Amino acid sequence: MEPSPWDPEGVEQSLDAEGLLLDPRAAQGLDLRALYKRMVAARLLDLRLARLGLPMWVPSAGEEAATVLSATLAGPEDWLYPSVRDLALAPIRGMDLDEFAQQVLGAAYNGRPGAVAAADLGIGHAPEALGLHLPLAAGQAHAQKLAGPGRMTAALFGEGLTTTAMFHETVALAVACDLPLVLVCKSQLWPEGAPAEAGLLGDSVAERVKACGLWSRRVDGADVVGVYAAIDQAFRRARDGRGPGLVEVVATRLQAGEKSADVPAHRDPLERLRRHLDREKQWTPTFQDVIEAEVRGQLDRAFTHAQRHVAEETP
Repeated sequence: MEPSPWDPEGVEQSLDAEGLLLDPRAAQGLDLRALYKRMVAARLLDLRLARLGLPMWVPSAGEEAATVLSATLAGPEDWLYPSVRDLALAPIRGMDLDEFAQQVLGAAYNGRPGAVAAADLGIGHAPEALGLHLPLAAGQAHAQKLAGPGRMTAALFGEGLTTTAMFHETVALAVACDLPLVLVCKSQLWPEGAPAEAGLLGDSVAERVKACGLWSRRVDGADVVGVYAAIDQAFRRARDGRGPGLVEVVATRLQAGEKSADVPAHRDPLERLRRHLDREKQWTPTFQDVIEAEVRGQLDRAFTHAQRHVAEETP
């Protein structure tokens, strides 16, 4: 398939648009079938949260590779600082769905668009001030450095924050103090040109931070295997004491549950991975139906219970 304006430039491809794995070695140690289940669960969770009518809620469909793989690759002593679009990482880290739903709904009723945190699971709090979780993640990484190698902190965010002082201060601190910090930036692809409010500055985020001395990689957010390789490398570097890094994941934002006539199907990370599994005879419509039925049942039970609990606790 010929590249289209929807395909990012300057990235190495591991899983092509038709789901063909170009180098089988790139997926070594990765259970793609299990990963697909997690990504489907993340998409269904996004749909469920969208229906709740949370204030200022922004869907995360199309960004699942960055969120799910960050949670999957993080070790037990690592910390993750998610943005409000990365809530799906909490259940992957081991948070009970009842607790997850109560945190999301409880925060929403207190004026927040939904947030989760769990110190025992290494999930940092996302403050109400946009972008404040970046310097908090740097502080956590500094504590980890003082404790010795073998652990790291990662912060997830959208490219809009790269225009803020908090982002640049975090990068400067990470480089100056050689912190075990990984910044996972989800950049949106703009085939017809970015709107003024996007606040983009020239080259890609990965290229810009190199000028600050930060190790970086730029990957296609629809190529799950490529995202896996980049985040895995960045996390390993940080844990081994080889310095901070940034992974720019170029994603195409989708409307969860809808098919846009303008966006090619291969820009959906779930669809591209499904095509690969189908090629390998590891996917069937029945397999898909079972996953979705199981996840929807779990979410229905958790949120129904949480809504009762929050209603009882709310004055």
